[in-house]
Amino acid sequence: MKVTHGITLLALAIACGGERTPQADTTPAAPAVPGTPNAAVRIVAPADGDTTGSDVTIVLGKDAVTIEKASGMRAEGVGHHHLFLDTLAVAEGQLIPPTSSHVVHIGTGDSTYTFRGLAPGAHEVVAVIGFGDHSAMPQRRDTVRFVVRR
Repeated sequence: MKVTHGITLLALAIACGGERTPQADTTPAAPAVPGTPNAAVRIVAPADGDTTGSDVTIVLGKDAVTIEKASGMRAEGVGHHHLFLDTLAVAEGQLIPPTSSHVVHIGTGDSTYTFRGLAPGAHEVVAVIGFGDHSAMPQRRDTVRFVVRR
């Protein structure tokens, strides 16, 4: 009986040891979103340091990101533009506050916006790409400073 008991324990040890061998992962990998780490927004106009009239059209460009109408959904590499005029932009991942005189959601998928009747003096605009749910994408921002002439 001792021999049978020893063989049984040996067989169990071998069987359990075999279960510890990792199996090859056959789960298909999620498709990569091409270019997402390099995604960026660019303020094309006005240029940094420009002098403008009181109506200032902000023209936006983008790299490695799809700009579309706000959908309410969060999809990597897909979003829309937001502008912060003379105010701090939200931190990455934070929800962008509602449209006001200092925060603009361009949720239509457009790449331009005109601020009308800006006061003379120095101004700063920060462009931020947000997901369809209006949370700020990481590192998807650009800043320009300009002066409205008196």
